[in-house]
Amino acid sequence: MDDGGSKLSQLPGATAQKLPPIPEGATVHRRPIPSGPVASTNAARRIHVTAKTPFRSVTTRVRKQLDKYLRQSASSRSAFTNKLSQKKNASLGERIQRIQQQTRNTATGGLGLGLENSGEVSVLGTGRAIQKVMEVALFFQKQPDCIVQLRTGSVAAVDDVISAEEDGLEGDVTERARMMSSLEASIRLR
Repeated sequence: MDDGGSKLSQLPGATAQKLPPIPEGATVHRRPIPSGPVASTNAARRIHVTAKTPFRSVTTRVRKQLDKYLRQSASSRSAFTNKLSQKKNASLGERIQRIQQQTRNTATGGLGLGLENSGEVSVLGTGRAIQKVMEVALFFQKQPDCIVQLRTGSVAAVDDVISAEEDGLEGDVTERARMMSSLEASIRLR
Protein backbone atom coordinates (compact mmCIF):
# COMPACT_ATOMS: atom_id res chain seq x y z
CA MET A 1 0.00 0.00 0.00
CA ASP A 2 1.35 3.42 -0.96
CA ASP A 3 1.31 6.16 1.67
CA GLY A 4 0.73 9.87 0.95
CA GLY A 5 4.31 10.78 1.91
CA SER A 6 5.84 9.21 -1.20
CA LYS A 7 3.36 11.05 -3.42
CA LEU A 8 4.40 14.36 -1.86
CA SER A 9 8.07 13.67 -2.49
CA GLN A 10 7.30 13.14 -6.20
CA LEU A 11 6.06 16.70 -6.59
CA PRO A 12 8.69 19.13 -7.88
CA GLY A 13 10.28 21.04 -5.02
CA ALA A 14 8.34 19.19 -2.31
CA THR A 15 10.13 17.39 0.48
CA ALA A 16 8.10 15.23 2.82
CA GLN A 17 10.01 14.84 6.04
CA LYS A 18 8.17 13.71 9.13
CA LEU A 19 9.11 15.05 12.50
CA PRO A 20 10.80 12.51 14.78
CA PRO A 21 8.50 10.88 17.32
CA ILE A 22 8.30 12.38 20.80
CA PRO A 23 10.13 10.25 23.38
CA GLU A 24 7.92 8.37 25.82
CA GLY A 25 7.13 10.38 28.94
CA ALA A 26 8.10 13.69 27.30
CA THR A 27 5.77 16.66 27.13
CA VAL A 28 5.44 19.30 24.43
CA HIS A 29 5.09 22.99 25.31
CA ARG A 30 4.02 25.11 22.37
CA ARG A 31 5.51 28.57 22.03
CA PRO A 32 3.48 31.46 20.65
CA ILE A 33 3.56 31.69 16.88
CA PRO A 34 5.83 34.54 15.77
CA SER A 35 3.82 37.38 14.26
CA GLY A 36 6.70 38.96 12.36
CA PRO A 37 8.22 42.38 12.78
CA VAL A 38 5.91 44.88 14.43
CA ALA A 39 6.20 48.40 13.08
CA SER A 40 4.19 51.28 14.48
CA THR A 41 2.29 51.81 11.21
CA ASN A 42 1.67 48.12 10.55
CA ALA A 43 0.63 47.23 14.11
CA ALA A 44 -2.80 48.80 13.72
CA ARG A 45 -3.36 47.26 10.30
CA ARG A 46 -2.66 43.61 11.20
CA ILE A 47 -5.26 41.73 13.22
CA HIS A 48 -4.24 38.28 14.44
CA VAL A 49 -7.17 35.93 14.96
CA THR A 50 -7.40 32.76 17.03
CA ALA A 51 -10.10 30.11 16.86
CA LYS A 52 -11.71 31.58 19.99
CA THR A 53 -11.71 35.23 18.86
CA PRO A 54 -15.30 36.50 18.65
CA PHE A 55 -16.41 37.13 15.07
CA ARG A 56 -18.17 40.39 15.86
CA SER A 57 -15.14 41.94 17.57
CA VAL A 58 -12.94 41.20 14.54
CA THR A 59 -15.42 42.74 12.10
CA THR A 60 -15.81 45.79 14.36
CA ARG A 61 -12.04 46.30 14.57
CA VAL A 62 -11.65 45.99 10.80
CA ARG A 63 -14.50 48.42 10.12
CA LYS A 64 -13.10 50.97 12.60
CA GLN A 65 -9.71 50.80 10.91
CA LEU A 66 -11.25 51.19 7.43
CA ASP A 67 -13.26 54.20 8.64
CA LYS A 68 -10.06 55.71 10.04
CA TYR A 69 -8.37 55.33 6.64
CA LEU A 70 -11.39 56.92 4.97
CA ARG A 71 -11.19 59.96 7.29
CA GLN A 72 -7.45 60.26 6.67
CA SER A 73 -8.05 60.07 2.94
CA ALA A 74 -10.68 62.79 3.03
CA SER A 75 -8.42 65.10 5.02
CA SER A 76 -5.45 64.48 2.70
CA ARG A 77 -7.59 65.18 -0.38
CA SER A 78 -8.87 68.43 1.09
CA ALA A 79 -5.31 69.39 2.00
CA PHE A 80 -4.27 68.71 -1.60
CA THR A 81 -7.10 70.89 -2.92
CA ASN A 82 -6.08 73.67 -0.54
CA LYS A 83 -2.43 73.45 -1.64
CA LEU A 84 -3.46 73.55 -5.28
CA SER A 85 -5.65 76.60 -4.80
CA GLN A 86 -3.01 78.43 -2.73
CA LYS A 87 -0.72 78.77 -5.72
CA LYS A 88 -2.94 80.99 -7.84
CA ASN A 89 -0.03 82.12 -9.96
CA ALA A 90 1.10 78.57 -10.76
CA SER A 91 1.41 77.75 -14.41
CA LEU A 92 -0.90 75.29 -16.10
CA GLY A 93 1.96 72.78 -16.35
CA GLU A 94 2.60 72.90 -12.59
CA ARG A 95 -1.09 72.37 -11.83
CA ILE A 96 -1.30 69.42 -14.24
CA GLN A 97 1.86 67.92 -12.74
CA ARG A 98 0.44 68.14 -9.20
CA ILE A 99 -2.88 66.59 -10.25
CA GLN A 100 -1.06 63.72 -12.01
CA GLN A 101 1.09 63.14 -8.93
CA GLN A 102 -2.02 62.98 -6.72
CA THR A 103 -3.64 60.57 -9.19
CA ARG A 104 -0.58 58.29 -9.06
CA ASN A 105 -0.72 58.29 -5.25
CA THR A 106 -4.40 57.40 -5.41
CA ALA A 107 -3.73 54.55 -7.84
CA THR A 108 -0.88 53.06 -5.82
CA GLY A 109 -2.32 53.52 -2.35
CA GLY A 110 -5.99 52.88 -2.92
CA LEU A 111 -7.14 56.00 -1.08
CA GLY A 112 -4.52 58.52 -2.05
CA LEU A 113 -2.59 57.97 1.14
CA GLY A 114 0.63 56.87 -0.53
CA LEU A 115 2.27 53.46 -0.21
CA GLU A 116 3.00 53.56 3.53
CA ASN A 117 -0.70 53.93 4.48
CA SER A 118 -2.48 52.03 1.75
CA GLY A 119 -5.79 51.72 3.59
CA GLU A 120 -5.56 47.96 3.82
CA VAL A 121 -6.36 45.86 6.90
CA SER A 122 -4.94 42.33 7.15
CA VAL A 123 -6.65 39.62 9.16
CA LEU A 124 -4.27 36.73 9.88
CA GLY A 125 -4.92 33.25 11.21
CA THR A 126 -3.15 29.89 11.44
CA GLY A 127 -4.35 26.36 12.04
CA ARG A 128 -7.92 26.22 13.34
CA ALA A 129 -8.25 30.02 13.04
CA ILE A 130 -8.26 29.77 9.23
CA GLN A 131 -12.00 29.13 9.38
CA LYS A 132 -12.51 32.37 11.35
CA VAL A 133 -10.45 34.33 8.78
CA MET A 134 -12.59 32.85 5.99
CA GLU A 135 -15.79 33.90 7.79
CA VAL A 136 -14.49 37.46 8.20
CA ALA A 137 -13.40 37.59 4.55
CA LEU A 138 -16.80 36.37 3.39
CA PHE A 139 -18.56 38.95 5.56
CA PHE A 140 -16.56 41.83 4.06
CA GLN A 141 -16.83 40.40 0.54
CA LYS A 142 -20.59 40.84 0.83
CA GLN A 143 -20.15 44.52 1.77
CA PRO A 144 -20.57 46.74 -1.30
CA ASP A 145 -17.72 49.10 -0.34
CA CYS A 146 -14.97 46.51 0.32
CA ILE A 147 -12.48 44.52 -1.75
CA VAL A 148 -11.14 41.29 -0.24
CA GLN A 149 -8.06 39.32 -1.29
CA LEU A 150 -6.91 36.03 0.24
CA ARG A 151 -3.30 34.84 0.51
CA THR A 152 -2.21 31.45 1.78
CA GLY A 153 1.13 30.62 3.30
CA SER A 154 3.05 28.69 5.91
CA VAL A 155 4.44 29.79 9.24
CA ALA A 156 7.22 28.07 11.18
CA ALA A 157 6.34 27.36 14.80
CA VAL A 158 8.78 26.19 17.47
CA ASP A 159 7.86 23.75 20.22
CA ASP A 160 9.83 22.76 23.32
CA VAL A 161 10.02 19.01 23.98
CA ILE A 162 10.74 18.40 27.66
CA SER A 163 11.88 14.89 28.52
CA ALA A 164 10.93 13.41 31.88
CA GLU A 165 13.56 12.08 34.30
CA GLU A 166 13.07 8.91 36.32
CA ASP A 167 12.71 10.82 39.60
CA GLY A 168 9.88 12.97 38.21
CA LEU A 169 11.95 16.08 37.50
CA GLU A 170 12.11 17.77 34.14
CA GLY A 171 15.06 16.73 32.02
CA ASP A 172 16.50 18.01 28.77
CA VAL A 173 14.67 20.60 26.72
CA THR A 174 14.98 20.32 22.96
CA GLU A 175 13.48 22.58 20.34
CA ARG A 176 11.49 21.26 17.45
CA ALA A 177 10.19 23.26 14.49
CA ARG A 178 7.01 22.52 12.61
CA MET A 179 5.16 24.23 9.79
CA MET A 180 1.59 25.51 10.07
CA SER A 181 -0.77 26.66 7.35
CA SER A 182 -1.79 30.30 7.47
CA LEU A 183 -4.35 32.47 5.74
CA GLU A 184 -4.30 36.24 5.34
CA ALA A 185 -7.34 38.23 4.23
CA SER A 186 -6.53 41.75 3.09
CA ILE A 187 -9.54 44.05 3.18
CA ARG A 188 -9.63 47.55 1.69
CA LEU A 189 -12.19 50.05 0.55
CA ARG A 190 -13.13 50.45 -3.13
